[in-house]
Amino acid sequence: MSSHSSATAWVRFLRNYGPIPTNDNMYDESIQRALKRHRIAPITLPAPLVDRLVQNFRSDTPVSHIITGTAGDGKTYHCREVWTALGGDPAVWNGGDKVQTLSLGTRSLVIVKDLSELRDEESATLIATFARDVADPQACTSYLLAANHGQLLEKLKSAPHIPEIERVTAAVEELLVTGNNPDSGIAVDLDDLSRSPAADMAMRIISEITGHEGWEGCGSCAANTGENICPIFENRRRLIGEGDDDPFKKRITALIELSERNGSHFPVRQLLALVANSILGHPDARDGLMSCAEVPSIVQSGRADLASIYRNIFGENLRPSKAEKTELFRKLNAFGIGAETSNRVDNLLVYGADDPAYADDYSGLVLSDPIYGATPSYVTAQRVYLEGAEGSDRAGFLTALRSQRQRLFFTMPEALAAEYDLWDLTVFRYAGLYLDVAAKVAAKQAVPRQAVTMVVRGLNRIFTGMLAQNQDELVLATSGSYSQSKRSPLLDELISVPRQGGEEVSILPDGAGGFCVSVKLVRGNEIPPVTLSLSPTRFEFLGRVAEGALPSSFSLECHEDLLAFKARLLRETENRRKLDGDDEINDGELMLRFIDLGSDGRAVARRVIVRV
Repeated sequence: MSSHSSATAWVRFLRNYGPIPTNDNMYDESIQRALKRHRIAPITLPAPLVDRLVQNFRSDTPVSHIITGTAGDGKTYHCREVWTALGGDPAVWNGGDKVQTLSLGTRSLVIVKDLSELRDEESATLIATFARDVADPQACTSYLLAANHGQLLEKLKSAPHIPEIERVTAAVEELLVTGNNPDSGIAVDLDDLSRSPAADMAMRIISEITGHEGWEGCGSCAANTGENICPIFENRRRLIGEGDDDPFKKRITALIELSERNGSHFPVRQLLALVANSILGHPDARDGLMSCAEVPSIVQSGRADLASIYRNIFGENLRPSKAEKTELFRKLNAFGIGAETSNRVDNLLVYGADDPAYADDYSGLVLSDPIYGATPSYVTAQRVYLEGAEGSDRAGFLTALRSQRQRLFFTMPEALAAEYDLWDLTVFRYAGLYLDVAAKVAAKQAVPRQAVTMVVRGLNRIFTGMLAQNQDELVLATSGSYSQSKRSPLLDELISVPRQGGEEVSILPDGAGGFCVSVKLVRGNEIPPVTLSLSPTRFEFLGRVAEGALPSSFSLECHEDLLAFKARLLRETENRRKLDGDDEINDGELMLRFIDLGSDGRAVARRVIVRV
C-alpha cells in the first residue's frame, strides 16, 4: 500500500472515533475489527492499571478485581490488555464471548468484559460464584470484572441474598465511596477509571493520534502542494503544537480540568471523539467529518476556513441539533466561548485593522494567521461591516466574529492573556485564578492572597445580604433564626481571617483532589473546622458576588449551598458559646448586635441592650 493510500485509509478509520451516526466508536471490539480490516497499526492508549493487575494475578495470592467507571472509560480495553499480557490469545478474545477464562498454572482467571451485557440469570449465577470464591481463601479462581457504576450495584443487589453476596455488596459500596475494603475476609479490590485525570489522558491521546504512523504521506499529498493547504493536515499540525507550553494544549487542558472539577467527567471515548472531530470537522463534509476525497472540493469552494480546529472543538461542524445532543459538546459549550467576550477583544477583532493602538497586536494575533484568522472571507465581512453598506450581512459577520473569539481563546500567548482578560471570553471569568489556586494547593504552596480576600468578601455579602467590604474578617450574620433570609441584620460572630485566637479562614485541600474554604473556630479539639468544597462554579459565584452581583440573580443553587454553609457555621458558633458559658442572660438583659455599614463599606457592630 502506498503512503498516500495508507494515509487515506487512516483518515477513513479515524472518522470512526468521531461523533458519527454508526456509533462504531462505542465499542472496543468494533475498533479492533476495523484496524484489522484496514491493516492499520492500533492506537496505543494509556492503561494505568494493567501492570499492577498483571502482577497481582501472577502472584501466589491474587486478589479479584473490579474495574468500574462510566461508559467509555476504557474498562473493556483494560481487560483485553490484561488478557493479552497474561498470555491470552487475541483471536479467542475477539471471538465475542462475554466471559473469558484463562489458565494461570494451578489457578484460573475469569474475565468479564462487561457485567451489564449478561442476562439477569447469567449475572446472578456468576456473582454467586464470584462471592463464594472471594470469601474463600482456598479458592483457585480469581476474577476481573468490568462494570459501569450503576450496573455494578444493580447486579449485586438483584443477585440471590446469600451471606457472601451481602458481604461483597457492602465491601464494594465502601470501595466506591472511600476506596477502602472494610472486610478483610473478602479478597476483592476496585478501581474507578472515572477518577483518573481526564486532562492528562487527553494529552496522551492527542500525542498518540497526531503521531500515528498513518499520517505518513500526508505532506506529499496533492492537497498540500503549491499554495494548497489541506485542512486535515493543518488541523493536525496545530494540534501537535509547539511542545507542552503550547497555548492550545494548555487551554484545552484547562477546560477539561474545570469541567471535571464541576462534576462533568470526560471518558476516554469522548476524548477520542474530541480529537477526531477537531482534526476532521467541516460542516460541508459527510456527517460533518472530512475524508481525504472531500478535501479538494472543500478547498476549491473557498470554505476551508470552516474546518477551523477552534470551531470543531465545540462541535460547530455539526448540525446544531446534533451538537446539542452530544454530551461531549454540551460540556464544552457550557463555557460560552464565542458568545462571551470583552470590549478589548472585540475592539481588536473589529477595529484592529484601522486602529493604531491595536496595530501590533492585530498583526500578531489576526494577520499572522491567514488560514483561520485574517481569511479573505473574514477581512471582506469586516470591511463591509465597518463601512455599514446597505444590505450588508451583519449576521454573517457576527458569526465570523464568534469563530475569531474561539480562535483567540486557544491561540492568545500567555504574555497577552492578562492584558486581554482571556477568561472573559468564557462564562468563568475567575477560572484562571481558580486554576492557579488549585495548582498552589496541590503543590502545598501559599494560596494567592487575592483569592482568599475575594472568597471572604463574597461570603460576607452572602451572609449579611449587604455590600460589606470586610475581607480580613468573616462577618457571620443572622436574621434571628436559621431561616435562609436574604438580609441578615444581626451580627453573630466576627471571625478572624488571619490566624488569631484559634480562629482562621483559609483555603485548603478538600481530600478529593480539589480545595475548600475552611473556617476554624478552635476551642481545643471540641469544634472541628467547618469546610465547603469550592468547585469552579462556586468559586465563580463568590467572585461575581464579591464584585457586586446580586447572589440570587446569578445562581440560586450556589446561593442555597452557601446559606447551608452559613447555617453550619451558626450551629458551631452557638456550640462554642455554650462551651464558654457565653449564652447565658445576665441580670435580665440581652445584648443584640446590629450590623451597620460604615463610610468605608465595612460592616461594624451597633450594640443594643434589651431587657427580657
